[in-house]
Amino acid sequence: MAATSIFLILFKQAEETVKKLDLDGLVVIGGDDSNTNACLLAENFRSKNLKTQVLGCPKTNDGDLKSKEVSTSFGFAYCLQGD
Repeated sequence: MAATSIFLILFKQAEETVKKLDLDGLVVIGGDDSNTNACLLAENFRSKNLKTQVLGCPKTNDGDLKSKEVSTSFGFAYCLQGD
């Protein structure tokens, strides 16, 4: 099954879930992949005129979310400390 087909199935499931739960918002916490998927999900919801807003919160221990807006994700410094 192509990746696009899988995404369409998952988007449909997400759409059904947010409608069933009558969600105003959905918070996705994770790294670059999670936040990319949050963006895709938000775009999909918007194209379907769903009221559910999607908020992506960067949280990674890889340090792979650095930018002008996100200097270092919380959790990264802690992981560098070790035990």
